[in-house]
Amino acid sequence: MTRLQALALLTCGVLAGTLLAVLGTAAPAVAATGCTGALGPGQVRFTWVGGDGAWTDPAHWQVAGAAIDHDVPTYYGNRPETDDSTRGFVCIQPASPVTITLDGNAHVHVLALDVANATLVATGARVMVYGAAASHGSTIHPSATLRLRGSTLGGPGRIDVRGRVVWGETGFGVGTLDNDHCADFPAGEAVAACPAATTGTLRVDAGGLVEVLGRGVNLSDGYTVRVASGGRLRIAGPGYVAADRDTTIAVETGGVVELAGDASVFEGKPNGRPATDLAAFDNRGTVLKSAGAGASALNVAYDAHAGQGRVEVRAGGLSIAGATPVTADLSAGARLGTASCGGTGPATDLARPCVPGTSATDPQIAVLAPQQAAAGVVLQEGTTITQTGDLQPAVSIVSPPVVATLHLEVRDARPAAELVVFRSRPGLQERIPLCGAGGALPPGVTACIVGRRGGGGVSQLQVVTTDPAGLWSLRPSAVDFVRLVDPLVGAREGCAVSQPAYPFVAHEQIRLARSGVYSVHLSPVENAPTAGPPVFTGLGGPGVTTVPIPVTSSGWVAVVATGANGLPESTGSFRVVATPAVAFRKRSRAAVAGRPFVIEGRVRPKGRRTVELYAVRLTGRSGVLARTAVKARTDKKGRFRVVHRPKKAGRWVYAVRVRGKGGLSAAMSRQAVRVTVRRPAPRPAPPTVVRNVRAAETTTTGQTASPVDPLDLIGPFYPGRRTASAPACRFQVAR
Repeated sequence: MTRLQALALLTCGVLAGTLLAVLGTAAPAVAATGCTGALGPGQVRFTWVGGDGAWTDPAHWQVAGAAIDHDVPTYYGNRPETDDSTRGFVCIQPASPVTITLDGNAHVHVLALDVANATLVATGARVMVYGAAASHGSTIHPSATLRLRGSTLGGPGRIDVRGRVVWGETGFGVGTLDNDHCADFPAGEAVAACPAATTGTLRVDAGGLVEVLGRGVNLSDGYTVRVASGGRLRIAGPGYVAADRDTTIAVETGGVVELAGDASVFEGKPNGRPATDLAAFDNRGTVLKSAGAGASALNVAYDAHAGQGRVEVRAGGLSIAGATPVTADLSAGARLGTASCGGTGPATDLARPCVPGTSATDPQIAVLAPQQAAAGVVLQEGTTITQTGDLQPAVSIVSPPVVATLHLEVRDARPAAELVVFRSRPGLQERIPLCGAGGALPPGVTACIVGRRGGGGVSQLQVVTTDPAGLWSLRPSAVDFVRLVDPLVGAREGCAVSQPAYPFVAHEQIRLARSGVYSVHLSPVENAPTAGPPVFTGLGGPGVTTVPIPVTSSGWVAVVATGANGLPESTGSFRVVATPAVAFRKRSRAAVAGRPFVIEGRVRPKGRRTVELYAVRLTGRSGVLARTAVKARTDKKGRFRVVHRPKKAGRWVYAVRVRGKGGLSAAMSRQAVRVTVRRPAPRPAPPTVVRNVRAAETTTTGQTASPVDPLDLIGPFYPGRRTASAPACRFQVAR
């Protein structure tokens, strides 16, 4: 695994002992470094003299104390006598500021280091301290700067930074903070202090600054960076810290870790730790993302100590791995994410909180972006419900009601269209519906899905919400309609065609994830928690089941079944358009142009309604019905009678549109009446001679009426152009 890989796993107990040991011990006061006062037996002091110069130049060092055979504080492995790890003190305290350069020949292994009024520029060098903090601490004073360029700083001792340490900067080699180099020494060349069992610490004191300027650096071999009150660790630009699994970053109360750009803390070397372990990040202070439009990640075992540690995201996005709650203040448009990280995506994909790719096993991420500043937002990973249920741990969000966008991503082979977003609150598990046009929230809900996409085993969904609080999960539903049609029955209200009978029973297919009882609910209110009382209850097995849905009024229908967590899940609400049913007494008629004729029929359910007559004179196989001026009222039994006078001969088709009431929608009749209209017979010429003739009487018993034509159906319809007042509907006759 490379240092660029980002791991986001749940915190395991392996780190607990080390973590408590780090946090439970107060920082001891730093004793004398050996730069003042008498030296102990066998100890030696190296003091910088003169102006600017090279570390390895003997002319700049004054040596005091025990007699040694070298005059520069540098260890040469083939010369054991140059090992100062158990005896040497380095004192750089010139009267005027100086610049000291350390190259690849500068291997500093000493008890303690004390630097003031100087800038140390280390390129390919090594600076390690071994003195115990209680007796031989090291200090970078406020007037001092240490720049690490492809160099290593650390050792088992403690270094207090009150000035500035540049850990890494763009254009130079990787800077490293390391506990020891014992394993790297050739056989026989290890320094005498190597057996030390303690771990080293770089402590950033008040006024101190440790910077990573735009490049990656290493935190290695159990080393600890501790940011004390008033201190700051600043990672700028695209820089990052690759933290080995046995290392620690501890932020004390008043300390700040600043991500000044799209900076991150990623996984480093395992160092024998389990794959479920990450570097410890103990935050009792503040994590601040101050800049950068992209995403930053803390792929660490994050511990905020019951909310003592704060997170502030002023720009871009920040994702923090682990199950510990992340409490944050978010600026408008900033993004806070938890759970595992997505794979490397395009820089413009703002939904991704973590780059580069991760080897984590947790497959879901969640990123919250409020549209206005929100304080006290808390994100926390939940727990997996069952192995065959949720595909995640869910993500718990505590937030004030604020308009926000929630990005969810899960790695799963199923297509995004089969995944559903659920939000659980006390006593309620809510399925998130699709948004309306333009991302509008449907009535009665505080969240909706505005978009989803998937490919390559990764599905992403975006949710708009006015209240982000709740436990969010992204997974297949326990129950769903096979065909998501809205409305489920009928058509757009105002342009509906009546059902063939009333009451009407729609037979729809649902897909159940597992065997169990399901119930069908109708409600006059969209997105009601249970969609009204059940109108049908059945038992189905896994797979597709046909469900009868009795439709007696317009409203909303949903099917509810038991989910993987034992709570009820719903398909969500789908619109039902219920209509009256129209039956004509006689479906085929003959008439004479210019003369009135009668159409009779009946509407169910019975009751008084308005009936409007529509007509079309067909010149081919189809035509569009046009509204006439003829209206009628049904009686109490639903019977109606309309009279029309066709103006032209030809083939005419008539239908009626019935105004609904009592929960029913207005609709065009599904049946139609065909009328053959003939021209009036011509009048005969008047006779020239009038005779009184009486014709003989005749009687016939044969059938004289025309046979009944087959049903004429009102087929497809489509909205016409919108007028200034309302949309128009055009109903087309189809033979």
